Amino acid sequence: MRILFLCSATETVGTYWRAFFLAKHLIEEGHKVLLIAADSKPGLNASKKVIDGVNVYLLPSATFGGNLLLYSLSEISTVFMQTPLNCILELASDFDVFHSFDVMGPHNAAPTLLFKTLRILRLHNKKIFVDWDEWWGRGGMYGLKLLGLHGGTPLDLLTVPIVTILEEKVPLCADAVTVINETLRQRALSVGVKSENLFVISSGANVDIIKPLNMYDARQKLNLPEKNIIYGHFGHMDLESFKLLILSHKKVLRYFPNASLLLFRLGQDLLTRLSKDLVKSLKRRNVLFVGQQPYDKYILYLGASDVFLLPMLDNMFNRARWPLRLGDYLAAGRPIVATALPEIEKVVGKCGFLSKPGNPEDFANKILEIIRDADLRKQMGKRARELAEKKYSWRILARKLLNAYRQYLN
Repeated sequence: MRILFLCSATETVGTYWRAFFLAKHLIEEGHKVLLIAADSKPGLNASKKVIDGVNVYLLPSATFGGNLLLYSLSEISTVFMQTPLNCILELASDFDVFHSFDVMGPHNAAPTLLFKTLRILRLHNKKIFVDWDEWWGRGGMYGLKLLGLHGGTPLDLLTVPIVTILEEKVPLCADAVTVINETLRQRALSVGVKSENLFVISSGANVDIIKPLNMYDARQKLNLPEKNIIYGHFGHMDLESFKLLILSHKKVLRYFPNASLLLFRLGQDLLTRLSKDLVKSLKRRNVLFVGQQPYDKYILYLGASDVFLLPMLDNMFNRARWPLRLGDYLAAGRPIVATALPEIEKVVGKCGFLSKPGNPEDFANKILEIIRDADLRKQMGKRARELAEKKYSWRILARKLLNAYRQYLN
């Protein structure tokens, strides 16, 4: 089978990993996959590379930082640049299945609509799939930006209705739609996608690379205290979740003065909002800030942690999420303390504790309950790894996707 993956995310960010790991394991099954994504570095040149057997074609990107106006203009430039390139690559590629990820962006929506038009004109009979892995439009991420909760820009007043229309209408043009969880499945049904054309393919765990490590060996290599409790959060987070963790950590310190809160790669957008004095103060209270690190170091920091943390605001965007870091947490084989949101409960309820949304006192109590019981930590960690291997391995999920393709190709 020849498969084309079209991903709007930049290389190594968000949905890119979902597309990449599915592609990698489809290739293991003997199929050919071309993944098209955006280059993470600004520039006008396209490039092609092979990563773990996956052919990856990176499109040029004009997105860069700076003030809001410049950033917004560069984002628009990138969309206008990538949209025709995506269409050209799509028409030039030879494949049986076209799978478009995140069609809320014009650069992915336009090629999907183009291919549907060519199908109607009977110029090809190839199958069209759309992947829906987060809630972006009204009520979702861009809706939160309008409320000032996720770093919005002036263009979001225009962006929200466009994103909402594309997100809800483009999937209706596909033969089938893959969704990340039941929440998005229900939303897809509500906008008119037929139930027989919907497939739930969750995010997964990279069980081949991320494995349970000897905690003390990992700490020695990272020069971390070997006997202290360390609970960690990995990846970006919003300011309110950060505040919740700091308040929870403050309570834990009353009972375990040597406990450490590890914050791995928080994200520059959050760090710029924290004063230097505050960061220094938090470091004195056993808060460990770790910035960008190579992947092998990332795995060591996972292995060095006793407990993983997943605080999330209770909003529709988060209720529809299955964060990629959750798969890493499972693969690393440690217990998890997370906010009790519907999709997160289905996973963490079997290998950790769930906390009331927005309640640092309850979050701290759940951490304390785990770190006071070494046997419980061991049991929960074992269940986390079992879930990763038996239910959420990318290899298993790729086979589910392959079965969905075969229903439409046979």
